[in-house]
Parts: sequence; structure tokens; C-alpha cells
Amino acid sequence: MFSILRMMLVVVTLLVLGTSIRAMDPVQLRGEYQLAGRLEHNGETTPGKSHLYISLTDDAAKTLYESLGGDPAEDPCTGYRVKAQGNVGCYEIAPNERYFCSFSINLERGAVEAGLGGCF
Repeated sequence: MFSILRMMLVVVTLLVLGTSIRAMDPVQLRGEYQLAGRLEHNGETTPGKSHLYISLTDDAAKTLYESLGGDPAEDPCTGYRVKAQGNVGCYEIAPNERYFCSFSINLERGAVEAGLGGCF
């Protein structure tokens, strides 16, 4: 349990590190995490606890959304604007108001994989 929480703290710290270094102010994180199996194409997860799913909201999600490269596109599954880089995807739900980011960490491979949410 301790190693999973430590890994989550490291990942979240890396996500906001650029902002924290520039601003030198701590950034409050809001979001959720879940331990579950691999996410299947039908949206279900397999049994087990092989993945740590992380969802960010509020300022952390907005900062990550703005930091991702490329132009946003409309997600055909949700209708929201989405930016994705690799397996990290962020939504702009309401222009300049609400943001949501999601990704997972495959604990067996130590790799970042897609999280919960639309079609990215």
C-alpha cells in the first residue's frame, strides 16, 4: 500500500513540477484515484489491482490541459474539447471554467496508460 501511495505522489508531483518550479507556490490538487485491473475497450476493468487510475480536476487539470502540446479537438464521445499527449488526456468541459484529466499507471510495467474518460 505504501509503495502505491508513494508512486502516486511521485507521478502527481511530476505533473505539476513545471508549474511549481516557475511559480514557487504549492499547487492544491483535487481529483481521485482508484486501484483496479486493466481497462477494457467496453469500459469495464479486469479483476485485480494492476493499475492506478488518476483523475485530476480544478487548477491541476487546467494547468496540465494548458501544458499539453497541440490544439484541442472535439471528443466525439463526450462533445468536450480534449487535448491528449500519449496516454494522458485532458478535457475542457466548460470554456475556461472546468477541466478534467485522466491517465493510469500500469503497476506491473511502470508505464503510463490511458485513464478513464472519452475516446482518447
